[in-house]
Amino acid sequence: MYSTTGNGHNTQMKMRINKNSPQQSQRTLRRRTKSSPRLSYSVRGASTILISLIVVVGLCFSSFQVGGYLRDKNLWKSFTIPDMEEHFKCEEAFATTRPWWTSDQWREVRDLYQAFAQENRGTYQMADDNDIFDFSEIAEPFHASEEKGRGLRAARDIREGELVLRITNNTIVITDGFTYRKFMFAVEERFPTFACDIMTWNWAQDLDDEGDTFGMVVDLNDNNLLNAGDEETGANVWCGTYGEEDSCDMKNLTFYAARDIRKGEELLGDYGEFVSYHSRDELGL
Repeated sequence: MYSTTGNGHNTQMKMRINKNSPQQSQRTLRRRTKSSPRLSYSVRGASTILISLIVVVGLCFSSFQVGGYLRDKNLWKSFTIPDMEEHFKCEEAFATTRPWWTSDQWREVRDLYQAFAQENRGTYQMADDNDIFDFSEIAEPFHASEEKGRGLRAARDIREGELVLRITNNTIVITDGFTYRKFMFAVEERFPTFACDIMTWNWAQDLDDEGDTFGMVVDLNDNNLLNAGDEETGANVWCGTYGEEDSCDMKNLTFYAARDIRKGEELLGDYGEFVSYHSRDELGL
């Protein structure tokens, strides 16, 4: 029924057009001819605007997602650590069990840092290249709990006052927010989500006795896994010269057993001995 009606309507229209005078047919043709370009121009104009918007949005997105910290400084230069955690999707990364960093991965990260430090100011190692301390026979990584995640435990019985951990050439310091952000993006580009770990492990600290110089400190090895003791468990690792109060600083970042520690027991420190919580704000992080 619909097809027949439509065809009949079209036939009648053709018949009416044929009965019109030649002049009327020409005027009708001119009106049609004049209206077509307007519609065409409108469609083309709208299409051009739409395509332009898509291109602009695409360029803005790609300029930040792919090496954007080098090409669009306005987007990253004021990032705080929470901003970077959001950008790197750290919440999603920590929703699952985090992987262990292997010795080879740590070595690659240290190599990346060496190359980075040669081209960027504002960072240095806490010790020279020959200062190596192997604590693998004293402490070992393990899964502490669902809440804590990874941690360190005694690989053997440790006597009170025995050296457990200390800074080495794997301990790095970053003294300004610009360099810190740039290094985090470099790590994230090479090792996706690993920057999330580093931002969790690093700490802010006063670099001098006057409190005028600040820095972000992090160990590029498993020292990072030392968790903090709580009110119930307390700390079993002492920072600084053993037995001396307030001796933990950048010149003496060493850790001793505060008591006898049995094999398999988690090693716990007191972050308040060395973390300077206001320093991060001073660096704009």
